[in-house]
Amino acid sequence: MTTRLLTVLVVSLIVLAGCLGGGPAAGDGTDADDGGAAPADRDDLSVEATDRLLRDAGSFTATWSYSTTEGGETATMTNDYRVDLRANRSLETFTMSGPDARTDFETFVADGSAYTRYETDGEAFYQVRPQDDTAFQSAIDRGRLSSESVDDARLVGTETFDGVTVDRYEYSDLSTWRQIGAGAFGSGGNVTVTDFTVVILVDGDGLARQTAWTLTGETDDGETVAVEWRYEVTGVGSTDVPDPDWLVDARAQQSNAST
Repeated sequence: MTTRLLTVLVVSLIVLAGCLGGGPAAGDGTDADDGGAAPADRDDLSVEATDRLLRDAGSFTATWSYSTTEGGETATMTNDYRVDLRANRSLETFTMSGPDARTDFETFVADGSAYTRYETDGEAFYQVRPQDDTAFQSAIDRGRLSSESVDDARLVGTETFDGVTVDRYEYSDLSTWRQIGAGAFGSGGNVTVTDFTVVILVDGDGLARQTAWTLTGETDDGETVAVEWRYEVTGVGSTDVPDPDWLVDARAQQSNAST
């Protein structure tokens, strides 16, 4: 399951880079001639705007996840970043889970050192190395899409996300994804795409708090398969990065190795 999920992830991200790209920005939601809301003005949701908004906030949590469901089984990759720019600290947690395998690692960065804890089959290992804090850009890169993906995104309403009022934009285009077929799912057979939807939640400052897409299909045997990609920004301005519980063990291992 681990190898399969990684293969599906790589294939789908390559497809995503070629067919989609970037995020919309909040607009005034004025009505278009077709009776729906006009697409948002996307200038404020450039990568530069996202960088600036999060740097100005000083801290945030970014969570990126990718799931595939086939044969009633779901495998998920999750990357979670807690970033405190003011204290120059970050904690990244990676989880890959499924019916057959689960591998975790955490990397804590503070004071110019990176402490990593790996766990496989219940056994933990530690690595300590010098490193500048680059988690901020790494987190943003995982949520970066080009503007072409949401040229036709429409404002469909407002809702609350992470305690903040956000505008909800949606976009759907089956024709593009029907060309992808089984490659997007990693399935061994043909897949007919039945639904593809992009959802973007934008707060009042123009920051995309959530960007997600879901892709659903059906195999020749009638089996339902699905893929979901999601990037969320929470705790904007209120994220703390305390020392992880395992930091003492990592430092102890480093000390023992140097003696």
